Amino acid sequence: MKTIFVSLLLCLLPISCWADKKDFSIVGVWMLKSETAPDGKETPSIYTQYTRCKIYDADSTYYTVQLHAVGDDMLIIAHEMGRYRLNDSVYMERDRVMPFEWVDDSTFITTFKGYKERMVRSTTMTEERKNEIRELVRKYPDESEAPVKHFVLSTTERKLKEKNTLFLYIIMCMGVVAVGVAVYVYRLRKRKREVERKLAEIEEERTLRPEVVADAMKQVETEFYQSDYYMTLRRRIEAGENIKLAEWKELERQLKVVYPRFSSSLYGLYNLSPVEYRVCLLLKIRTKPVEIAAVLNKDKSSVSSIRKRLYKKVLGKEGSGNDWDEFILSL
Repeated sequence: MKTIFVSLLLCLLPISCWADKKDFSIVGVWMLKSETAPDGKETPSIYTQYTRCKIYDADSTYYTVQLHAVGDDMLIIAHEMGRYRLNDSVYMERDRVMPFEWVDDSTFITTFKGYKERMVRSTTMTEERKNEIRELVRKYPDESEAPVKHFVLSTTERKLKEKNTLFLYIIMCMGVVAVGVAVYVYRLRKRKREVERKLAEIEEERTLRPEVVADAMKQVETEFYQSDYYMTLRRRIEAGENIKLAEWKELERQLKVVYPRFSSSLYGLYNLSPVEYRVCLLLKIRTKPVEIAAVLNKDKSSVSSIRKRLYKKVLGKEGSGNDWDEFILSL
C-alpha cells in the first residue's frame, strides 16, 4: 500500500511543477506603469503629459513610442525599433541585457542600471492603430535631424481632417506644444536622476576609500598648500592680478594631482562654461569670492550669481553661494 502511494505521488509531482511554470507570451502592446529607482523609491511612469508604450511582435521586433492623448486624438513621439530576445529570466534588445521577471500574464518587470520598470499589457489598442505606430517608428526613428511628432489617426479622424483641416491643425499645434513641455519635464527628471546617481557614486567612493589612501591624499593636499607654486599663486590672487591661459592650464594640472577626480566629477554633473569652471578652480583652492571677482575682472555680485546659479543647476534646488562653495570643497 505504501509503495502504491509513493508511485502516485511521483506521478503527480511533474504536473504540480508544470502548473507553477510561467509560460506567458510577451507578444502584444505594453505600457510602462511605474519605475523603481535603486533606492527603492517608486515613481509613476505616466508623467504630466505622456506614457511610454512598446509593441512586441512575434517576429522578435519591438517598437517603442511615447503617447500623448489630445482629446480623442493620440499624439506620438516615435522612439526606436529593433530586435529583442527573451530567454528564461533574461531580456535582450540592442546592446542592453536586462534581468526579466513575470509578475503574471499581464505584468512583467525588467531591470536596467538598477532601475526596475514595470510594464502592463494593454488590450484596448486596435490593429489599425498598431500598424500606424509601426509605420511611424519605421519612418521617423529617434534622431536629432528627424521630425518625431505626428498624429496617429483613425479612419474616422481622417474623414474629420478632410472636412475641417484648420481644426485639426490647431489640435496638432496644441499637441506639439504639450509634448514639447512633456519632453522638457521628462529630460529634467532624467537629468535629476542622473545627477543623484553620480553624487551617490562620489559619496560612496569617498566613504569606501581605504584609510591608507585617504591619508596619502591628505598628505598630497597638505604638501600642495605648502608648496612654492601655491604660495606664489596665492600672493598674485591677493594682489588681484589676472591669470593667463597657460597659468589656468597649469592650475588645472596641479589640482589633478591633488584632487584626481575633481574636474571629471564636476563636468560629469554639469557642462560648465569656461568662466564657471575657473570660478570652481579658484573656490577649490580656497579663494574668497571677492578675490575671485578681482582675478576675473567681474563684480562681486556676478561671482555670487554664478555660484548660486550653479548650485541650483547641479543640485536642483535653491541655495546660496556659500552652499556651492561647500559643495565644491567636498568633491
